[in-house]
Amino acid sequence: MKKKLKPIVEGLAVGVVFFSITLLFEIPFFMSIIIGVLASIGGFRNSIKMDKEDK
Repeated sequence: MKKKLKPIVEGLAVGVVFFSITLLFEIPFFMSIIIGVLASIGGFRNSIKMDKEDK
């Protein structure tokens, strides 16, 4: 996987997981979207930080 694509994919994966978990707990749809977006941003930033630490 290309180095620039990896953080995007990991961020999206985290966002989708959090989005689906919040839907299971019957949180309103709009709030679930917000939580999913924030989780994907956090996953993206965490992936970049972990790659920098590996170097």
